[in-house]
Amino acid sequence: MSVIEEFKGLEDRVAQRLAELRPLVDEYNELEQIAERLGLSQTRATAQPARARTSRRPRASASSNAGTARRPGGSRGGATRGGGSRTGGRRDQLLAVVQEQPGITVREVGSRLGVDPTSLYRIVHRLEQDGALRKNGRALLPA
Repeated sequence: MSVIEEFKGLEDRVAQRLAELRPLVDEYNELEQIAERLGLSQTRATAQPARARTSRRPRASASSNAGTARRPGGSRGGATRGGGSRTGGRRDQLLAVVQEQPGITVREVGSRLGVDPTSLYRIVHRLEQDGALRKNGRALLPA
């Protein structure tokens, strides 16, 4: 077998493998978006890839339940279990953008930060409750 034939065979195998993996990559991207909406830490989601297949469902429901239970208290324990530190970071980013550009909408903030705007509505609501920002229609304003 010539080197060219081996190379073409390798190209075919790579193309076939890419086609096989595409659905898994799409599923991963979808789960990543859901995890972000739930406030789960990106580092936590990627730190345990080997266990993801065997414990995906129990961990997702346990994490979302634990995260919801811990967030209102704002405890440090919530940051390690439910990704509160990422939410805190996103909260700071959102506040900085609103300070920089009063009147910006949630959709525009999402675009600017490169995140799905639906993941920001919960944070905006909490910031309103805390008195850190206010809304005028769709416009976000510093408090």
